Amino acid sequence: MNASSPREAIWLEQGYRPWPAAGGFLPANARLFHREDGAHLRFRVELGPAHCNGSGRVHGGFIATLADVWLGYNLARRLAPEVRFVTASLQVDYLGAVAAGDWLESEIDWVRTGGKLNHAAGRIRSGDGRLVTAMRASFVSLGA
Repeated sequence: MNASSPREAIWLEQGYRPWPAAGGFLPANARLFHREDGAHLRFRVELGPAHCNGSGRVHGGFIATLADVWLGYNLARRLAPEVRFVTASLQVDYLGAVAAGDWLESEIDWVRTGGKLNHAAGRIRSGDGRLVTAMRASFVSLGA
C-alpha cells in the first residue's frame, strides 16, 4: 500500500496530501488523502477489493468508519490539541452503493463545538458525484 496509484498521483497534483493517520488501524485498511476546503478538511480514498463485501460492493462498515473518522478529524482541528474526545453517536444513511475501482470524497457541512458535546455533519460522494452517504455524529469531550 506504499506506491501511489495513477488516481492518487492526480490527487497529489490537485493539492491533496496523504493523511498522517495516528495508530495502525487506518493505514492498515486504507490510504486517505486530504486537503483544505475552506473551514473544513476534504478527504478522499480509492476503493479496492479489500473494501468490498461478498456482493462486490464496498462494505457499509467501512463507509461508516470513514464517516466517523472524517467527521472526527474535522472536529479535532477546531479543538485545542490537548482535547481528547470519543464518538458518542454516529448516524450513517446509505443512499448509494460503490464498488472497487471507485473512490469516495467527503463534504463537511458543519462542525459545532460545545463544552462537553460536539457535533459534525456532511456527506460522502462517489468519484462521479453520486451521493453515497449522509453522515452525522456527536462526540463527547473527555476530562483531563
